[in-house]
Amino acid sequence: MSAPAAEDAALRIGRFSLAVWLVGLLILGGALAFAAPRLLPHLFSADWDQGSAAQSAAEPEPAGGDAGAAPFPGDASSGGDGGSGTAASAGPAPEDETPVQSDRAGSYSGSGNAAIDYQRPAGYDGPFEIVVNSGVDVSVAVDDPDNPEWPVHFLYSSADRAEPAAGLLAPARDEFTLTIEAEGDWQLEVRPVPYAELEDGTVSGNGPALVRYEGEEVLAEFTYKGESNIAVYTWQESRRNLVVNKIGSNSTRFSWQPYPVTYFLVDTTDGRWSFRVGH
Repeated sequence: MSAPAAEDAALRIGRFSLAVWLVGLLILGGALAFAAPRLLPHLFSADWDQGSAAQSAAEPEPAGGDAGAAPFPGDASSGGDGGSGTAASAGPAPEDETPVQSDRAGSYSGSGNAAIDYQRPAGYDGPFEIVVNSGVDVSVAVDDPDNPEWPVHFLYSSADRAEPAAGLLAPARDEFTLTIEAEGDWQLEVRPVPYAELEDGTVSGNGPALVRYEGEEVLAEFTYKGESNIAVYTWQESRRNLVVNKIGSNSTRFSWQPYPVTYFLVDTTDGRWSFRVGH
């Protein structure tokens, strides 16, 4: 082959190789353009998820408490000084709820976590006493009308208790849900509680009592004549607040937050007392 022919063949081979190389680059570039948008988000999200998990593990959850929820004086968590207790806020209704059995109105039994939708008996607008009898740890909460996703714990029954645990519930609603968290079998009763009606702004009595008030006033004068310790609580839903705590005869005024129905729990062994609502 002559020198000109050899040079021409080499030039053609070089052009062909360059063309093949350029075509290869175009194919590779197209493949990367197609795969990159799908691959990169997964790579970055994996790194982000790992970083978030590490950050969550390093930061402890804040301790929360829902102050204001309190047990009935017969509750196991009540203090001996008659003061108001506290209860931790609960989350949504527990998962894996078991069926609740009811052999009669207001009487329920079950095992483990459960929820009871309670309907107020016709003709009764007063408070209720919740009584739990169980040989295991049981806590009872009621749905909060201000925040339905976070029930409020108001009653706890320990496995160490020899007698039933009782808590007072004073809802202004006709329907409410009780949430039970338990480690085993339990029995629960919802009982109407005797009460006095505060009519015409005044009411009086002797010894312990529960007084119902439905009105717009938020100020009352309380008078007691006796020698014992006298404590008065305002009670709304499952929350109570100590407003009077004295020994011997006295007269005092107190106020409370407005609510459709407010109860006054008078806790004393004896002595004459009276309420007068309004300015």
